[in-house]
Amino acid sequence: MAQATAENLGHGKRKGNVISRFIFTYVFATDHKIIGLQFLFSSLIWFFVGGLLALGVRWQLAWPWTDMPIVGQALFADSGGQISPEFYTMLFTMHATIMIFFVIIPVLAGAFGNYLIPLMIGAEDMAFPRLNMLSYWFMWPAFACIIISFFMPGYGAAAGWTSYPPLSVFNGDAQSMWLLAMVFVGISSMMGSINYLTTIIQMRAPGMTMFRMPMTIWGMFITAIMQAFALPVLTAALLMQLSDRVLHTGFFLPENLAMDNAVAASGGGQVLLWQHLFWFYSHPAV
Repeated sequence: MAQATAENLGHGKRKGNVISRFIFTYVFATDHKIIGLQFLFSSLIWFFVGGLLALGVRWQLAWPWTDMPIVGQALFADSGGQISPEFYTMLFTMHATIMIFFVIIPVLAGAFGNYLIPLMIGAEDMAFPRLNMLSYWFMWPAFACIIISFFMPGYGAAAGWTSYPPLSVFNGDAQSMWLLAMVFVGISSMMGSINYLTTIIQMRAPGMTMFRMPMTIWGMFITAIMQAFALPVLTAALLMQLSDRVLHTGFFLPENLAMDNAVAASGGGQVLLWQHLFWFYSHPAV
């Protein structure tokens, strides 16, 4: 009896060790290869979502003012199953956002950067493995914010992927979730850029000088420099626009702006300031 109990306890302990080992090996991983694969597969899922949104855009362009198949009656009952202008604006806004910030940048910088940099410079891993893990997991609040925005009025942000004010400041509540998502994406990329720069500068194999590095690593190095310098600017701009929406500040709202036959509650800001701050990062990124 005692022996059977001991065997059961041992089996339970081994099972617990297997689960724990799986979680810390493949979920909360610190290995650069696993983190690279996490970025890759997450981006592929969002690539599928972005593709569905692109299909909606192309449907409207190919057959305007006709019933949208499958989801038309459920989403557009008031307009006879036809895509509304507001929904079309949401489609290309969210499509562009997902393809740029959730597919292209995570795949090129997150997936390939994490997987290839240590292998191609002769390092065992990234300089900061736990920071590397956090750079991936800070993407998940961004994923959550974007998913939540699809269930809010308007079915998502609809101010374009550039989010130009004043339209973005007065857009629906989904726009606030969009801004929060972009803040988390920016934090994730900043963490990754610090890791890439430190790893490339400090952890190259003996004999590998900077001018002996592969061109792929030079590309990642230059990308990390741009992200480290430009992302704080974009993140600050996103928080400023979020405060315009939530706290009614006036960073990007001009004086005496009228919306819906009413004067805005705040003003005195500069609309073009957002474009300067946004494109300071986004122009090199695209």
